[in-house]
Amino acid sequence: MLTRILILILLLQALPTLYIYLAYVRRQTQRPWIRALAFLPTVLLTAYFLLVSRTDDMLAAHQAQVGTFMFVFFLCTIPATLFTLIDAPSLLFRQRKTLRRCWHIAAMTLGFCAAFILIYGYAHGRRRYTVHAQTICFDHLPPRFDGYRIAFFSDLHIGTFADGNQKDVERLVSLINRQQVDLIAFGGDIVNYDARELAGYEHVLRALQAPDGVVAVMGNHDYPMYIHPLTERQKAEHIAQLGRNEAYYGWRLLRNEHVMLRRGDDSIAVIGVENDGRPPFPSLGDLPKAARGLRNVATRQKTPDHTFSVLLSHDPTHWRRRVLPETNIDLMLSGHTHAGQFKLFGWSPVTPIYDEWSGIYTDGAQVLLVSEGIGQVMFPFRFGAWPEINVITLRRTKNQSR
Repeated sequence: MLTRILILILLLQALPTLYIYLAYVRRQTQRPWIRALAFLPTVLLTAYFLLVSRTDDMLAAHQAQVGTFMFVFFLCTIPATLFTLIDAPSLLFRQRKTLRRCWHIAAMTLGFCAAFILIYGYAHGRRRYTVHAQTICFDHLPPRFDGYRIAFFSDLHIGTFADGNQKDVERLVSLINRQQVDLIAFGGDIVNYDARELAGYEHVLRALQAPDGVVAVMGNHDYPMYIHPLTERQKAEHIAQLGRNEAYYGWRLLRNEHVMLRRGDDSIAVIGVENDGRPPFPSLGDLPKAARGLRNVATRQKTPDHTFSVLLSHDPTHWRRRVLPETNIDLMLSGHTHAGQFKLFGWSPVTPIYDEWSGIYTDGAQVLLVSEGIGQVMFPFRFGAWPEINVITLRRTKNQSR
């Protein structure tokens, strides 16, 4: 994985270092050893990269090493890159010292802010677990399900916790259980790359409890598409092992199927599909199969005889591609985006990529909720897009609220 972005990694190290050397270090000193020190971080980071890339197989045992490298790399390069981009135009104002000084201060301030965000997001932001309570209203919700509560969490990426934060999984399970909901739903990506990441968490994940149990689906990272080379038999065994693990936890893994929840004479369906994403992500969802036997769900016909349905589908792009044009599904719960693991003033790096990437979206009577997720992939960092658990209360009214 790291070797695929080798050129970008080298450029992000070399270009800012070269600019700072030419614009400042060379002008301030003639001593060779001081000049050489300007290149020391780049040399050390390159050596660290070569060391880490030797074990860049994304197996469970090496993920902490890769995550630490990504943090050190970004801490060394992003502030320097931002400083370079802002400071370089100041070379046009050599004769205007006051303006140039202000430009330097602005560039340094931005660089320090970037360093603070990276350190905070790595040390604290990724562990700033939040509970996001949301009420979603439907005028055709079965009466006995008025007030029904679902705890939804997604994108656990449990391999990321292997860098000394294993106890955080216990914190998360305890936090979810304290919500005292009717149903717990997991939106996929339980691992980063490898089913062996789950070793040692059996008793923790088994402790999740709710009256109607725990239901789950698979995300793109739950398919062994990031570890090479694997035979088809090895891939199938990987998926089967995930299924055995979740069965041991007492979770119901839904793979293009549904379960019925009942309260007296009323019932709702919880549908779960396999990952259905845009390339290069797997597109294996089968809504007609998953909704088979449900009344007027896998159809666009509008009739009063309708099974109220909640869909778990990992990738939110599934909503506009298949769910809206092909079904009457009432509520879809997704994850996948992580909100880019960074959100500032309502903007995220995934904003240009996804139409729906965080929060609640509506189209007529149909609703999509996209969770910002719990874990991280490759880079153990979150800022603004804090790890979240969504507690959803279903209400039977004609008005929707958040």
